[in-house]
Amino acid sequence: MAWLTQYFLNPELVIPGAALALVPIIIHILSRLRHKRIRFAAMEFLLQSDQLNRRRLILEQLLLLFLRVLAVLLAALLLARLLLDPSHLLMLAGASVHHVVILDDSLSMRERADDATVFNRAVSTLEQMLSQGENRMRAARISVLLLSEPERPVIADRRLDGALLQETASRLRNLQCSYRAVSPVKALETARDLLAADAGTAPRVHLVTDLRATDWLSRPEVLRALTDLDAIDATVTLIRVTTTSPENVAVQQIGSDTLQVARGIPWRMHLRLWNPGSRRVSGLRATVVVDGMPLPTGILLPDLEAGATQTVSHDITFDTDGRHQVEVRVDDDVLPEDNHRYAVVEVTDKRPILIIDDEGQQEDAGFVAAALSADSDLTGLAVDVRPSQALNSGELAHYDCIYLLNVRDLPADTTRLLGDYVRSGGGIVWFPGDQANTQWYSQTLRDPAVNLFPVPLGTVHDGEGPAAGGSADHPVTSPVFSEHPIFTVYNLPDNPFSDSLRLQRWFQVSTDWVADDVQRGDGVKTLARLRSGDPVVFEHSLGAGRILTFLTGAGRRWSNWPVAPAAPGYVVMHLLIHPYLQRPAEGVREQELTDPLQLRWPVSDYTDNVEVFLPEPASGQSALADTFVRLQATLLPQEGTGNSEPELGVTISQADRPGVYRIRRMTAEGNSGEIWYALNVPTSESALALADPQQVIDQPGLEHVQVLDSTAAASLGGREAGRELRWVLVGLLIAALVAEQLLSLRMSFHPEGT
Repeated sequence: MAWLTQYFLNPELVIPGAALALVPIIIHILSRLRHKRIRFAAMEFLLQSDQLNRRRLILEQLLLLFLRVLAVLLAALLLARLLLDPSHLLMLAGASVHHVVILDDSLSMRERADDATVFNRAVSTLEQMLSQGENRMRAARISVLLLSEPERPVIADRRLDGALLQETASRLRNLQCSYRAVSPVKALETARDLLAADAGTAPRVHLVTDLRATDWLSRPEVLRALTDLDAIDATVTLIRVTTTSPENVAVQQIGSDTLQVARGIPWRMHLRLWNPGSRRVSGLRATVVVDGMPLPTGILLPDLEAGATQTVSHDITFDTDGRHQVEVRVDDDVLPEDNHRYAVVEVTDKRPILIIDDEGQQEDAGFVAAALSADSDLTGLAVDVRPSQALNSGELAHYDCIYLLNVRDLPADTTRLLGDYVRSGGGIVWFPGDQANTQWYSQTLRDPAVNLFPVPLGTVHDGEGPAAGGSADHPVTSPVFSEHPIFTVYNLPDNPFSDSLRLQRWFQVSTDWVADDVQRGDGVKTLARLRSGDPVVFEHSLGAGRILTFLTGAGRRWSNWPVAPAAPGYVVMHLLIHPYLQRPAEGVREQELTDPLQLRWPVSDYTDNVEVFLPEPASGQSALADTFVRLQATLLPQEGTGNSEPELGVTISQADRPGVYRIRRMTAEGNSGEIWYALNVPTSESALALADPQQVIDQPGLEHVQVLDSTAAASLGGREAGRELRWVLVGLLIAALVAEQLLSLRMSFHPEGT
């Protein structure tokens, strides 16, 4: 009888209640027993009269019997507390139930509520569901999944009984909430596949969550996953374990123009804060921690309006070379994990820049070098001026960026090396100059396979006025700069540098070139034009690198740019070009905790041994967390034709908490190479506003979904989730008793006047 009694909270009353339903039938049968007949005239008259109404009387008697049996059955069901989903008459089908419980362990579940986290509350709710469900759902089976790792079940399709509870009690209490932003889609799809493969059972999905609006509203992929569950006749219960939307502030980003800086030169970080709450927040302070040591001076943060972001800049100076870990800590709130942010900065003695100048006296290179490193102790830049033959050295990756001045043309192998440098993240600046081979620039460099030059060059135009010390008598030769990081000084209000700048000579572009960037659609941006309309500065990208092109000279033969009164703007522009084009640090990376950390590399670069130094556990993290693991990479399947070099790859599943990770690999010669990863929590989880349950279930196609508070869903298939029919049964019982009394009254004999 287990298949039947699983639908009752008091199953021990089911069989006695069913037996009591026989009592009215037995009484009815006993009342119909035949006795010895004695015929007399008056009775014969009554019998003949009765035969005229026999059919109606029999129907009334059977209906009265049915109402009495029904009243006894309804009373028994009411006492046994029937649980039944009216849309699925599983009790009649005799099916068991398979419950798939999904536990939300995304970052937002780390919200502090009283003395515990919302995740702790979710685990307690799950334990209550299992313990109470064991007593009430005798034929139930259970699977428990984590939202972040649904492919690794905590409980995999087990019968819900006492043995399972004892086995999993400690495992549930030791569950740790992740630091990731996780969509419910993958877990819902895993539950659907699990239940669809389990024929003959009633499918039930329960998702214990904080029900944040960012996860459940206006998310078509989530809506699709929920409607797919309806296709297998699964009912879905979203069990929310919190009903509050507390205020929260998040450190959204530690930004900077570069993650490399010279020793003793201020490194400017841009701290972006976000207030996703509904109230203004004020009085916050931030502490900067370098290599584990807090700096003595904190940062007083501005007030944050509701829903607003604010960027605060702060300079840090490093006294030693090497890689340094930078952490910013803002005053803790209900979600302390998003109040911390990490970055890694690579510090060297000087930052190297290569200037190529093929003009004999290299006068133009002298002006650029003076702008960049007239005092290298102040700028932190070291300039190397050389002819174009130096590009064949193969050491281009050593330089932050490369200037190319007065280059006539380059050999094909040198052009290829330059292209590889830019694709890998390096930046170059073109100043073609007098001796430029326009055909080489316009055709060879603009070939789609090379793409190192943005426009086809025409003739050199000689403007009016002197090259140096130009005056306002010829404003047509003064450039107008677009809003761009390298031209910040020229876009300041009331700056004197734009009006003092005059170009005497510049390359014009070919007449068949389309001037409108949008219409042309080739990715080339025009950054500056003369007031005559001629474009003179461009930018385009190649791979991970950027290319700036000036159609004028870098020295004073073509303009007054490097001399007074225009010289200050010239110096500032070149100092801004360096961080804008700077090649990314080879061994410094930054990433949010979304997908698992993965590395891949050609087999000739490193061996398959990988050592990972994990961050020390922070306060609130498990003290038993690993701080060092040794992994072995595997050979990855080759893609495409298989002509490329085979690659090794490794997935670092231990990189699952915020902090700085050092990953060390060894070459075949025994040399080591390290990459430092700064892993940060995803700030998409910082918005703690709750979704309105009615808005969730009112979405189209979600008639099979209901939202309950944790107190109303204490057991699997409990009172609310199982739709207990208490009031329905009470109503039916009252109706049956009233109908029985009315029918009895009708069938009884009542002489007039009595």
